[in-house]
Amino acid sequence: MNDDVMRLSDLVPEYARHYKVSPPDAAYALHELFTELNADHHSKQPNKAIPSNIVWVGKVGSSVRSTKTYKVYFSGLAEYFNALIEKGCNSELNLVRCLYVGKHSDTKDISPSMVYLSRSLLSDLVFSASIELPGFLLNEAPEVASYKPSEEGAKAFQGKELVSIQGLARGLIEIIIEVDKAHRGLSKKTNPAAILLAASQLDLNKRPSKWRAVLADLAVAAEVEDFRGNRRTLEKYVGD
Repeated sequence: MNDDVMRLSDLVPEYARHYKVSPPDAAYALHELFTELNADHHSKQPNKAIPSNIVWVGKVGSSVRSTKTYKVYFSGLAEYFNALIEKGCNSELNLVRCLYVGKHSDTKDISPSMVYLSRSLLSDLVFSASIELPGFLLNEAPEVASYKPSEEGAKAFQGKELVSIQGLARGLIEIIIEVDKAHRGLSKKTNPAAILLAASQLDLNKRPSKWRAVLADLAVAAEVEDFRGNRRTLEKYVGD
């Protein structure tokens, strides 16, 4: 097994060792990571399995792909880490739910020691989803870890980044327009008073996290449906 390949069952101990945290804390962080990956992957390719060159089912003691066909989903991996939190990291009952594709396709629970992943390709996915990349995936010390995405990963990130910036800018402009209309009594939205109330809560002397909350409320009140005011985008561009 080369350095790029890693067992799923090793993620929690590797994360805990790298960041010097407890296994339950590592399981929680990984659950958050794979939940975010699931949301991002589902938004781009609904109901699609993880590409088999990124995560796959192998054999106990060997990363060679199983002769049987299995599909692994980010939702299943997120559930696995959630089970580690609830049942404990040493429980032998923590399995990974996959889809077995055969004459009769059905779900099947697989030992996490038989599920393998590519560090580099998973890192590309994390990077392209604008999610903070855990340094342990790079197999380097925390203080020296740096990530260089593949050319394909970099292009995917740049495209997503541009869409996020454009969406955020357009949404902010629409909000400004609706606040102005509400002030002048020209708003045709459901509740102009709610727009003015939300706008009055903006205070530059408060933390950026408060700005994000107000912007989210403003977007709802102003009925700006395409405002890309999701948590990750606002955290990145508005600050914390």
